[in-house]
Amino acid sequence: MKTPLSPPARPARLRDRLPAIAAFALLACLLVSLMLVSCRDFFGKERMGKLCVNIPELYPPSTRAETGAPDVGTFLVTVTDASGKTVCESDYARFPDELSVPAGTYTVSTVSVPFSAPAFDCPQWGDTQIVTVAEGSSVAVTLTCRQLNSGLRLDVEESFQAAFPKGKLSLKGTGGTLAYPYDERRTAFFLPGPVSLSLDDDGYVQSLFTRQLEACQMLAVRLSARRGAQTGGISIQLDTARTWIQDRFVLGGGGAADIDNAYDVTQARLHAGEQDVWVWGYIVGVATNTRKVAFEPPFNKNTNLVLGTRASTTEPDHCLSVELPAGPIRDALNLQDHPGLLGRGIYFRGNLVAGYYGIPGLKAPSEYQFR
Repeated sequence: MKTPLSPPARPARLRDRLPAIAAFALLACLLVSLMLVSCRDFFGKERMGKLCVNIPELYPPSTRAETGAPDVGTFLVTVTDASGKTVCESDYARFPDELSVPAGTYTVSTVSVPFSAPAFDCPQWGDTQIVTVAEGSSVAVTLTCRQLNSGLRLDVEESFQAAFPKGKLSLKGTGGTLAYPYDERRTAFFLPGPVSLSLDDDGYVQSLFTRQLEACQMLAVRLSARRGAQTGGISIQLDTARTWIQDRFVLGGGGAADIDNAYDVTQARLHAGEQDVWVWGYIVGVATNTRKVAFEPPFNKNTNLVLGTRASTTEPDHCLSVELPAGPIRDALNLQDHPGLLGRGIYFRGNLVAGYYGIPGLKAPSEYQFR
């Protein structure tokens, strides 16, 4: 008896093979995508472009000594990729004319010197730009350098030295403090932000003023000591690279040009909405809640002050609240740490608002000066 033969296998239909074909196509697409993301072609070769960096001279070499601008050849140039990895770092004099880099996005920056804390005669120049380099392209980057930090120079008149023969001046800014002897002639440089001047008079330390300095801004202050004189003025002299502000601070007298027109507390309460104005009053307490003011120590808040029309004011309707932003102003003036300031007359420069802790107030103070 013969065993029946099995029927011959039928060839697989195309529709039965479609899932496998689709999976293979998807895998191929994924591989190609990965190669593109990694900036490599199908054969694994990196897709490249070129980066050309240019830093124009700040001043002609013949005038460089006069302006104090450094030779750009000494500037440190740094190129980092999108992940923050350093691709190239070199002084400009030795930087490649054309830097070959994989296609992608890069941050190109330069600085004349490192700068992180106050220092004498140390202006920092620099610039930063972000560029995208495509495959096969050549991208030119021009770094237009400007001064990144700020400077302050004091001129201490004989009247101030005679009034405080044992006095010691110091300037405090972000990152540290610099002692400033009466005979110091150098310019002190700071990171942009508030800079405070204090006087140590044989052990008694008082804060004289705080100025908000911006990048590229230079402030010259003449210090003198007079009784009752109201003098002062601001003149601004510009050059192509820096802003010099000529200011005058007179202990016992005036400061900025419009400080003589400062609103008192009563007037300030009626001028809500005005910005960058001077006001003055007496430190009488600390706002603790809406229309709640602590007029006597201990004080449990350091974020604000309350000014009164008189040193003896104890009614919120005759007060102006003042914001103390974190930093040198708060450190120097808050009553929690300095209860001895209670009753002192003071000027503030800032923006008037209709309500701060439920009473008219002043916010974003940029300067202050004791009356």
